[in-house]
Amino acid sequence: MPVSHARLRVLFAFFAIASLLLAGKLAYWQIAMRTDLLGPALGQVRSDLVMPATRGVIRDRNGAILATTVGLRSLYAIPSRIPDKAAAAKALGVLLGRDPAGIRARLESGAEWIFIHRRLPESAAAAVDKLGIPGLGFETEPKRMYPNDTVAAHVLGFVNDEGDGQYGVEGAHDAVLRGIPGRLVVERDSRDRAVPVGLRQALPSRDGADLTLTIDLVVQTAAERELRLAIEKEKATGGCIVVLDPKDGAILALASAPSFDPSAVAVTDLEALRDRAVSWTYEPGSTMKAFTIAAALEHGLVTPSTTYNDVGFAMIGGRRLNNALGRAWGPTTVTQILERSANAGAVFVGSKLGAERLHAALRSFGFGAPTGADVTGEQPGSVRPLAEWYPVDVGTAAFGQGLAATPLQLAAAYAALANGGILYRPYVVASRRDADGEHRTAPVAVRRVVSPETATLMRDMLTSTIDNGLAKNAQLSAFSVAGKTGTAQIPDKSGSYESDEYISSFAGFAPAKDPAFVAVVVLERPKSRLLGTLTATNAFKGLALDALRTARVQPDRKP
Repeated sequence: MPVSHARLRVLFAFFAIASLLLAGKLAYWQIAMRTDLLGPALGQVRSDLVMPATRGVIRDRNGAILATTVGLRSLYAIPSRIPDKAAAAKALGVLLGRDPAGIRARLESGAEWIFIHRRLPESAAAAVDKLGIPGLGFETEPKRMYPNDTVAAHVLGFVNDEGDGQYGVEGAHDAVLRGIPGRLVVERDSRDRAVPVGLRQALPSRDGADLTLTIDLVVQTAAERELRLAIEKEKATGGCIVVLDPKDGAILALASAPSFDPSAVAVTDLEALRDRAVSWTYEPGSTMKAFTIAAALEHGLVTPSTTYNDVGFAMIGGRRLNNALGRAWGPTTVTQILERSANAGAVFVGSKLGAERLHAALRSFGFGAPTGADVTGEQPGSVRPLAEWYPVDVGTAAFGQGLAATPLQLAAAYAALANGGILYRPYVVASRRDADGEHRTAPVAVRRVVSPETATLMRDMLTSTIDNGLAKNAQLSAFSVAGKTGTAQIPDKSGSYESDEYISSFAGFAPAKDPAFVAVVVLERPKSRLLGTLTATNAFKGLALDALRTARVQPDRKP
């Protein structure tokens, strides 16, 4: 029976509409849903790999490697592919020195993929490899290595398991050290094998910059040795040593105790991570007398031979301020104020300066503000605003009480006296080398704090302090030494001072007329109390011999 024209038209219309709907659906899938559908599909045939950048190497000023990165194998497991989890856990426990029960619990946890042990020594990785256990594999991960163990730990800081720099140079310069990771997109077949003629797109990584530090490994090692010996002798709770090049502010050594192992930070007490050289604020005591006298010399208020009568104490603002042990020295010159460390003499000089000029001098030498050094954790110390000073503060500040400084601030200020009167910003990164070449750090002269003439007078007076004063044990047989001891009480929470507990210190430089280095030694709560300064000067002396020998400085005195 022939089909009617009406039925043909209906059938044609049906097929036309169906075709239009199908075409519309295909267009929707190909255009509107392209990203949503293509991503998972491509994910089945492509692998997108991160190509990590190599972290930059850190060296000392002479090229010795302080920190570098090596690739270590990390052991992982795909538990579903391990036929005998108990046997595997037992074998791994023996080789890795781990509890087999703990490994087995992880293998039976139901996880699809787990790390068993990260960054294995190569000998251990090779031993695991020989077991031939199905379901075990290795992934190479970077491990930061410190060839000198704990030496310069606070200078360097460390790198955590996520590759982030923490503390020290590793933390302060993490952005330039870590580099920029790349990407590699590879097309793979159903068996997860790279297709030889398949898609391959690569964005290369950019390795991190190499840093050369101002640190001298020999001087750093000597500083840590002397600090350790001093703390052991005194049974002190902590301490630090700072060594600077006075000509430009370069940091030659920063030693701090307690310390830590940058390769094993997970087991470190958080207190040990604190770099006392830059974050420890304390009342510096008599080491500050040098700056009080320098300011008075600069203003023409005294000369090295200006004399006063020392009766063992001084009255200021209605308060009596005593010499150590209350000793009365009688007629005393300004030079002898340093030699004898006379508090009353410092009050005499401070009173001539007055509050405004003394406060300005302390601030000019850098106290009460961060030095701006390229390190982490630096504290500003404390010099109260002039408006908050009482009359007695002129006297106490003149001999280093009632204010707070860091060891690095004190070293930078003494460096200004040593170099002719210029305060430099301390720095630890000497240069950076990356793909664009080498970039050297330019020393920064912050300001002139005293004239060259005043600086020369101060060097002579501080030399006399060592030759004729209370710190003769800091003398070197073939080199002149300039310096000053300091003993400071420790403030308590009540606003007073702890009884019979002190901080002992020494600040000095050598040779006195043309200094190669400035060093500050600080000991917290030495057992010998007031005599802890003897141990601090001995530490300086031991350090000085290595520092001068390393710098090949010629003797300036006959032995």
